[in-house]
Formats: sequence, structure tokens, C-alpha cells
Amino acid sequence: MSNTVTLDPVFGCALFSGRKTTSGYGRSGKVGAHVVAWERAFGPVPSGFVLDHLCKQRDCVALHHLEAVTQAENLLRRSLRYRSRRAHCAQGHDLRVNRVVTPAGGFVCRTCNREAKSEVLQA
Repeated sequence: MSNTVTLDPVFGCALFSGRKTTSGYGRSGKVGAHVVAWERAFGPVPSGFVLDHLCKQRDCVALHHLEAVTQAENLLRRSLRYRSRRAHCAQGHDLRVNRVVTPAGGFVCRTCNREAKSEVLQA
């Protein structure tokens, strides 16, 4: 799947450039491209959980932009007010000073973006 990804240098998204659903999610076979990326890195999505795109970019497969959450939490995160109250990313970085707002209205961590970019450059 790596040959079908374009890196967004500003917002840190890894945009899947292959086939997409009508709602904009990348497709890899019969499942979402983001699910394939997650499962390659971490194994199956835990039972009862879904993957939330923190960047709100549906065709993003960047692992640092994906988080396994319950469906209830995922629904809460649709609210801009709820998302904006989040103080720390999954890695513990302070989002009050490290927050990047994506064009789709998502909030991603500037530090995590920087670290992920350096990992890609080193690979």
C-alpha cells in the first residue's frame, strides 16, 4: 500500500491515492485502507472499537492520525466543541501548544507529525 500514499507535508496526513468509497474512505480490497494500515502495524482493531481519524481526512492512513476508540467516543468526537477540549494526544503531548487544525476540521499533534515525518525520512 505504500506506493499508493501521498504525504501531506503541512498536516502530516498520508493520503491514500487508490480506490475510494463514495464517502471518501480509501479502500484496499473489501476493507478500509486505514484499517489495513492499522492491522499491519498493530494487529486487528480491538473488538468493540473503531478507528477514528483524528485529522478527519477520511482517506488518511497515517498511523499517528488513527486512534482505536469505542463507537460512542467516535460519535462524541464529531463535535468540534468536544474535540477542541482534548488536552493531550495519545502520546501525551500537550495539544494546547502542539495542536494543528486540518482543513477537514481535525486536530492533530504537531510533535507526532514531526516524529512521524522523521521516521519516514529515516526509513
